[in-house]
Parts: sequence; C-alpha cells; structure tokens
Amino acid sequence: MKIGAFDLAVRPFLIAEIGNNHEGNPDVALKLAEAAVKAGADAVKVQLINPLRLVNRSEEQRIAQLSRFKLDREVFLEMARRVRGQGALFMASAFDCDTLKQWAGDLDAIKIASGDLDFDLMLEVAAASGKPVVLSTGMSTLPEIERAVGVFSAALPKDVSAKDRLAVLHCVSLYPTPLEQANLSAIEELRERLGLTVGYSDHTLGLTASTIALGLGAAVIEKHFTLDKNYSEFRDHALSAEPEEFAQLSRTVRSFTDILGRGFADDELADAATRAVARRGIVAAREIAAGATIAAEDLDFVRPAIGFPPSAAAQVVGRRTKTALAVHQVIRAEDLA
Repeated sequence: MKIGAFDLAVRPFLIAEIGNNHEGNPDVALKLAEAAVKAGADAVKVQLINPLRLVNRSEEQRIAQLSRFKLDREVFLEMARRVRGQGALFMASAFDCDTLKQWAGDLDAIKIASGDLDFDLMLEVAAASGKPVVLSTGMSTLPEIERAVGVFSAALPKDVSAKDRLAVLHCVSLYPTPLEQANLSAIEELRERLGLTVGYSDHTLGLTASTIALGLGAAVIEKHFTLDKNYSEFRDHALSAEPEEFAQLSRTVRSFTDILGRGFADDELADAATRAVARRGIVAAREIAAGATIAAEDLDFVRPAIGFPPSAAAQVVGRRTKTALAVHQVIRAEDLA
C-alpha cells in the first residue's frame, strides 16, 4: 500500500497526530506542524470537527470545549502547505460526512477514528474519496473490524482493492493506555485475518509500545505529538511525544528495515570479518616428528581461525606428517601426506 509517494512495504510510515493539542491557537498549530516534520514525521494529522455534528446539543460543556479548539479552514490549509513544503504529507480525521466530503480533495490521506468504525456512511464516503484511508480499531471486536473492512471494500470502485487503499491500525482507546493493556499481539492477528496493511495507533506513555509494534510488523505508527507535555491540563498533551522523543521514534522507524535485515539470505554475514579472530584453527599440541601419524592428543584448537577448523579434526587425525611440526604450529593441508 502507498500513501502519497511512501510505499509502506519499503519501510514503516510515521504519523504525528496533532489532534487538538493546538487548543484552537493558530500559531501553536503551525508550530506543531513544522516541529513534527522536523522531528521526522512522514505525515501530520489533524482533526476536523464541527462540534454540532459530533455530539448531542445537550452536551453543552463538550460543545463549548470543541468550539474553543476549532480552527479556521485557512489555518489547516497553511499547515498543509508548510508540511508539504518540508516533504511530508497532510492528513485528517473528519467527524461528519459533509466535512469529509468537503476536505477530501485537500488531504493526502484520510483517517477514520476508532469511534467511527461502525459509521457505515463515513466508511463509504472515505472509500469513494480516491484517497488512502487509515482506520483505527479502538473499542472494537474482531467481528466488528472485519465488518467495517467489508463495508469499506464494498464501497470501493470495482477496479480498486482494499489492499491498495486501506490500512488498519490496532488501537486501545484508553488515554493513556497502560502498557500491560496495549495488547500488541492483535497486530499479527489483524494482519493474518484481514490480509491488509496493519499498523498501530499508540496511546501509551513513552516509545516502548511503538517500538515493539514495529517488531511485530506494524507498517504504520501513529503517535500523538505536542510541543510540551505540560502545556495545559488537556489530557492529550501528557500522552503525546515531545519533539525530541518523537525524533527518537522517527530514527527507529527510518532505520527499522535495516535493523531487521534479510535474515540468512545469500549467506551474507555482517560479522564475517570477525570469524578469523573469534573462531579457532587446528595446531600441533606438541612437537610432532616428520612421518608421524597424528593422534587426537597431538592436536590443539586455538585462535585465530587459520588452517583446518576444529570441525575438521577427524580429517587430520590418522594422517602422516610430511615435515616436523613445532608446538602450536598451524597444521595445513600441505603438511599432511
């Protein structure tokens, strides 16, 4: 699967989730976007929220907070311009179908939040957008996830496969998520059951869970991003990564393919030069006369690995020497009859 020019089969894709950490301040939003890319984000993600289309009008306190955090369209577009100017992508979660339709053309990818996994109309609009889609699975059972993938797949154009358009992120919607409840084994299970690109949306503190998720095959990592964990009492700051912490995660993501390596492909050994120093060769344990038949007790095994290896001792014992051998003289094929 590709998101923009990024091929998720080549290396993992790192998303900086800004969410509402700007708290409605345009200057902070722009600083967050630029700092996230500088710290190594492949994409910056925001939330596009129309409060009255997200929560019931009776939730006055919640609507008031969301209204305070709302940014003008021009601010988001400027964030996108700056992010793309630094070579990264701009993506967003929309929280109603009309907003998603209005914004789809301005996004490099669409994120469907965990709370909307069963919002079929939203899934269908995302599928019809022509954009790569990332779907979070917090609070969801495996049958619910499989159903959502089915709804999304059915809404795609006939010549488009979900494998090319949809990434599914394992997620636990606790803020923060205790490490012991991260349930990272779900990553492999989702990949096996869905046959899709699978990643991890991390709500834990620190980088441990994201790093382990990479080892389990996560092709996408989403981590909340903030300039300062103590910026305010808004809960998302505390579970977010600050720039230096996020940069550390980025270094891990960008080097991860190299760290994994190729296994034993082509018998390549990065430590091949160490073999001669660390392994042993067969030498004479004592003086051996010319023409003598070598016995097992005539042999010693010492570093460096010159001549016969210890595994070839059976090929040396019982053979006669052509010349006399001194103590600890390396025994070579030309020394034997």
